[in-house]
Amino acid sequence: MKMLRILLVCLLVLSTVPADAASPTLKNGYTVKTTKLYWRAMQSSPVAKTLRTNVPVRYVPYNRSWSNVYIGSTRYFTPSVNLKAGIPKMTSSERLRLVNKQHGLPSTYRSPQLTTLTIPTVYQKGSEKTLMTAEAAYALAKLYYAGRKQGHTLYALSAYRSYSTQKSIYNYWVSARGTSYASKYVAIPGHSEHQTGLAVDMTSRRMRLGLYESFDQSPEGKWMLQNAHRYGFILRYPKGKERITGYNYEPWHLRYVGVKEATLMKQQNWTLEEWWRKR
Repeated sequence: MKMLRILLVCLLVLSTVPADAASPTLKNGYTVKTTKLYWRAMQSSPVAKTLRTNVPVRYVPYNRSWSNVYIGSTRYFTPSVNLKAGIPKMTSSERLRLVNKQHGLPSTYRSPQLTTLTIPTVYQKGSEKTLMTAEAAYALAKLYYAGRKQGHTLYALSAYRSYSTQKSIYNYWVSARGTSYASKYVAIPGHSEHQTGLAVDMTSRRMRLGLYESFDQSPEGKWMLQNAHRYGFILRYPKGKERITGYNYEPWHLRYVGVKEATLMKQQNWTLEEWWRKR
């Protein structure tokens, strides 16, 4: 009987624990300063990690002064004054950075604002290909849901691409098809827009989740190309502009630049290179 009473008391206690205590509702936010993450809600506790300014995080208030920050399934503590709700914004120079065959990025470059896409992706979440900067990822989600309302379901095939991944891809195509072919379709390591976290290759089930020029003739591709600028994206390698961009036509490759600039480029039929020359 004594054991039965203990069991009943335990069940009663568990039943009174709020549902969100076990699985808190996390907010999207970002760091507003260099932020130390602790193992406990005490600044005398050992520092577990240090995050730079403008890093996107998922968090939930812990008490009046502290918040829990979650990285994966690991919970950390930090003073709440270090965090702000919302999406971190990029500077215009970051958002409009020109990356092409003439302008590259350091091999070590990796945006601190990378976050996992929330829209359907071809690769499993956790892959680097499902990452974009927070501002671009948020804009892509708005583009995706606008398409869904019109009956078009888009998928992100490949977004962020690290220097080492670029190197592997480029070497593969040089070996398989030669340097001449690779230079038309694949960026030299360090010269891929994907490394900025602002570019993404889009596809659909109709395209068998692959990349084909006929994407621009599909209902999903047509809608995306007509409306991408409304959400801050341009078609980075348009038809007829190969001599300017240095790459063959890619109806699947979107680049985030912001709504104002994307709209202007759409109206003027400019590539990003032309925008830089004529702005």
